[in-house]
Amino acid sequence: MSASAAPETIRIQDFLQPKHSEAATAAFSMIEHVPFDLTVEGVVQAARAESDVPVFEDEDWNKRLGHYIEHVLADSNYTRMGQFGTFNSLKRYLIQRSRLEALYKAHPEIDEIEIERPLIIAGLPRSGTSHMLNLIGADSQLRALRRWESQEPIPSVAARTGADPDDRIANGQVGMDQLELLIPLMTNMYDVPNDGIHEEVELQNMCLSTLLLATPQPITQWMEGYFAEDQRPHYAFLKRALKALQFLEPKDRWVLKSPQHLGFIPALMDVFPDATLVCTHRDPVSVFTSWISMTVYAARLSRQPIKLDEVVPHAQLLQKLLLDGIVRDKDWLPDGRTEHVYFHEFMANDRATLERIYERADLPMTPKTRAEIDHYIETHPRGRHGKIVYDLEGDFGISRDKMYDYFGNYMDAFPIQREEPNS
Repeated sequence: MSASAAPETIRIQDFLQPKHSEAATAAFSMIEHVPFDLTVEGVVQAARAESDVPVFEDEDWNKRLGHYIEHVLADSNYTRMGQFGTFNSLKRYLIQRSRLEALYKAHPEIDEIEIERPLIIAGLPRSGTSHMLNLIGADSQLRALRRWESQEPIPSVAARTGADPDDRIANGQVGMDQLELLIPLMTNMYDVPNDGIHEEVELQNMCLSTLLLATPQPITQWMEGYFAEDQRPHYAFLKRALKALQFLEPKDRWVLKSPQHLGFIPALMDVFPDATLVCTHRDPVSVFTSWISMTVYAARLSRQPIKLDEVVPHAQLLQKLLLDGIVRDKDWLPDGRTEHVYFHEFMANDRATLERIYERADLPMTPKTRAEIDHYIETHPRGRHGKIVYDLEGDFGISRDKMYDYFGNYMDAFPIQREEPNS
């Protein structure tokens, strides 16, 4: 498809009764015969078997791990494929945490590194945050987290010393190829390639404290406990992880992004007091329509049967808690260092929006920077893989008007422009 051609429209019609490809069906069948032990001891032992450094041992970490696994296993509709994916993710987090601690032990000077004046994007999924992050991340003067790097942030000791090649990029691509096999339309909804820029809160997986842990399944009680917990120590851990990555690949400033930040602005600003914040805003019903479509579509990977009365209320509450967070804490947004970006304006003129953000962040918009951003825009047209057509009421039986009432607190606090469906 050329950059000027209208994107193909795609209508997902098998949300609740997925039609899997032969290859995907074979993968589901294979997993039924793969042994794994989704317990604290099982995850720790598996990490020990694969880690190239001593495995991180911490009573609090194990307690958090056990608490999370308890909620995962209490979900009777979470399939063996879902549990296998969770097991492998938890094992990877522990190996990466172990590598992080080993790196700090070998180089204690990392702790002296400063993460100065980061540019942090906070906004709901589907509100333009990923597009904005990748535009700004195209600027070579900034440090950003690549998608493959978010999955394995710390290289092996052998890779760091040059004894072995660094296989993290290849590993990331394998993971993306597997997702393409199982849920091929996810790229249409979340178009971030292996070398694209990703969310830094993935790093918080290494301390088992990120809302990403609550997205694959409706573990609402775990999520509510997360919102009730003081997240400052875990944002401090995020900064610690960023210092390690800054040590491995130094640049002057970071660009970061996550929807999660909306719910924890005080913690974010305590840990990054000199940050410039970019808060993206979009019609929350349009956001939810896209978000719930993506959530239910991805559920075919791990839920059987897919029950809307489980998945939908969880996603609704998650979005509401995030939006209530920025309304409650908007006085924490730093004067002079906060830029509010409204989706319709950003989509109409993304270059002008970036110029405004760069000025706010005291970043030079050099000719090289403009050329790098222009190249990204030209090579990543919106909808290049095809545009998904969403139907909140038809697909999920949800009234748009009732959803506007549900998110009314946010609509009253910010001048949000309502959108027509699929605009």
